[in-house]
Amino acid sequence: MKKTAKRPPPETSLSRYDWSRAKRGRYAGALRKGHVVAIDDDVWASFPDEKLINEALRLLAAAAAAAVPKKGRARRPKAA
Repeated sequence: MKKTAKRPPPETSLSRYDWSRAKRGRYAGALRKGHVVAIDDDVWASFPDEKLINEALRLLAAAAAAAVPKKGRARRPKAA
């Protein structure tokens, strides 16, 4: 009779991982907090709601990204 080799558990099986040192809820507190930013009163007075603040920040981020030159190989000007 032929011996059959033991197959490892499939990739989707959780039994293949060692859970002996796992910590429950390790990142739960950070996920529960969310992203909170304090805005000064003078800045808050300029924006009636959160949507306009987000739009202004997106425009500022796009302008900053456009102002930074892309890194690449320096090219020498063509000789005339």
